[in-house]
Amino acid sequence: MIPPTKFFNAHHSPVGAFASFTLGAKGPSGGMAQMVGRPPNHNVYVGIQKGPSPKAGAPGWKFQALPFYATEGDDIMANYTGSVEGLPTTSCLQQFHSDEISREYDLTTDAWKAGDLEFTVISPVKSIPEYKGDATPLRDVILPAVFAELTIDNSQSDEPRRAIFGVHNLSDSRNISPVHHLGEESSGEGLVGIASGRETALVACAYTDEVRSAGGFTIDHIFAPKNNTEDNWRFGLGQCALLVFEVPARTKRCYPIALCFYAQGVVTTGLEASFLYTELWKDIHDVAKYAVDNHSTLIQSWRTPDQAEIFARKEKLTPEQKFQFIHAIHSYFGSTELLVRNKEAVWVVNEGEYRMMNTCDLMLDHAFFECVLNPWVVRNILDLFYVRYSYIDEVVRPGSSETFPGGLSFCHDMGMGNAFTPKGTSSYECVKLDDCFSFMTSEELTNWVLTAAVYLNFTRDSVWAEKNLQVFKDCFTSLLNRDSPTEDGYSGLVQLESSRTKGGAEITTYDALDTALAQTRRSAYIGSKTWACYLVLEKIFSTHGLSAEAALACAQAERAADTIVKAFNDETSLLPSLIDDPKSPTIIPVVEGLIYPFVAGRKDALDLNGKFAKYLAVLKKHCEAALTKGICVFDDNGWKLSAGSINSWLSKIYLNQYVVYNILGVSEDGRDASDKAHVGWLTDGENGYWAWSDQMYGGIPKGSLYYPRGVTAILWVEPEAQGYAIVEA
Repeated sequence: MIPPTKFFNAHHSPVGAFASFTLGAKGPSGGMAQMVGRPPNHNVYVGIQKGPSPKAGAPGWKFQALPFYATEGDDIMANYTGSVEGLPTTSCLQQFHSDEISREYDLTTDAWKAGDLEFTVISPVKSIPEYKGDATPLRDVILPAVFAELTIDNSQSDEPRRAIFGVHNLSDSRNISPVHHLGEESSGEGLVGIASGRETALVACAYTDEVRSAGGFTIDHIFAPKNNTEDNWRFGLGQCALLVFEVPARTKRCYPIALCFYAQGVVTTGLEASFLYTELWKDIHDVAKYAVDNHSTLIQSWRTPDQAEIFARKEKLTPEQKFQFIHAIHSYFGSTELLVRNKEAVWVVNEGEYRMMNTCDLMLDHAFFECVLNPWVVRNILDLFYVRYSYIDEVVRPGSSETFPGGLSFCHDMGMGNAFTPKGTSSYECVKLDDCFSFMTSEELTNWVLTAAVYLNFTRDSVWAEKNLQVFKDCFTSLLNRDSPTEDGYSGLVQLESSRTKGGAEITTYDALDTALAQTRRSAYIGSKTWACYLVLEKIFSTHGLSAEAALACAQAERAADTIVKAFNDETSLLPSLIDDPKSPTIIPVVEGLIYPFVAGRKDALDLNGKFAKYLAVLKKHCEAALTKGICVFDDNGWKLSAGSINSWLSKIYLNQYVVYNILGVSEDGRDASDKAHVGWLTDGENGYWAWSDQMYGGIPKGSLYYPRGVTAILWVEPEAQGYAIVEA
């Protein structure tokens, strides 16, 4: 499915390379980049000769090209000559009209067609074998490259015909690596391609006798009449890098191309680590050679995702759902980073434009997807959080300085921009605040417990469960202590603040919203997650013969449900977001916690006629009343997570949609209109520049841009189909 506009950016990324070839929005908005949090804004040239042969220098010829470039404003040549004289005055490019262009966008391919030109990008959706000191089994999954196929139909012509593919980095050439041609260095011998420094390269994989590399100040400089000779294409001062294809007469040719990335040596601070792929390839030439030598096998393999039977279920989604599902997965891989340190793997998912590393909130939302492809990376993150990014705190009552035992919790993140923070700290959390950038102590505690429970239910990893049994007990104690210092004060919710705030107040992952969702204390949203924590902990404790802990966990789950039910307003059929404030804004995520028992082996708790029947009935009534315009639905039919804010997160909408429709059984009337609105949030106007984005202000991406979190949409293809075993506690 392609939305009303076909011109939106999409990530095309290697697995675990924190790199992307971004393409799709008009103008200089795409290109190749590594370890950045936005599209690189390069000119990307994909074109085919129109008119007489440019070889002859005949007037009137052009390259007709897809519209991923701008032609004006590049006079870098004048920095050398001191004059604009001699600069090309006409462009060798002519854009295809939008109506001439079609696009087919899928999970592993993004195919464009215009006239006699087809251009397809192929990127992997693959399971990563667990690294155990030897990277060889991972070779064909973590190759830091994506492939493209440029197909030119010259079958109706008696003359050869040129085509081009290339990238022009519009940054000041004095600040970036120079362009150089492959095939001349000993390590790149035999390659036909062009590279930018040691970081990126474009390489022809076949028919190399018909391909030449070309460099220059601009594309017009390269093909200006006095420069339009292959001898001058070796020019090395500019930042325009092209592959030029000479398509024989009466031939239709498909040219495979490798788009390669490389980052050498240690790339992080705090914890020094390198990309795992550096154990397999020593430089960009080595990557390029492997990609060329194995392109046929890799392209064929990458066209089909691993776990194909699960991803095939996307065909049962509506076109709008299918588009969002595909688009989110593309963006997720653009933020992934597989590192190695002391022969141990370190998995990082960067937080899109923010580049915070393994944000604990996102860890839980990503776990649904990662347990499908790579469950070991979930364990990898959980372990690093416990070993390095956990802490012990105390708790206080609001407005009081008296402290009580708190317990174990976890940092918001592990660092930012490849800089790991010191042990027990994050890049985000600050003291004496009660809004954005405060501590998320209680919610991160629930996030670790719930992520661990999802992992265990998916993998049945009894060894890891046994190893971490004391950690689960410590988390349980910490949850209890955040409820009340004494059992007679237990509510099942979080009622105290972490001492780490130093007089501030804890917040939630909804940090940029009103207090309806941002406040932790006595929050119905956080209450749904503590309810879920107690349920999964009950199961873990029962499995390991800890009957007293299991009984208390069960009682706490019942208390949490009862506390929330008592706050229900029978007249409005709505729950307040904050239990003690009947006038607090209505929110949708009061139901969010229901997803966790569903995917962590406690589906029994979701029986509409079972132990929690009253709680579930109240939540269903709440959703039916809230999902109306004027409350939690925007005028364009998109979902409004809080009635008190125009700020909404698509990743959380996806998750809550599954709960509302598939667990609570609310009628899906109006869903199609909502899904169409959400597609518009991602693609309308300038929205599409940022690929998949999360945080929407009235339907406009304003934060959490270029983001990985949308893979919560994996829930739409049914958790039970993914291997989440549904077992009784």
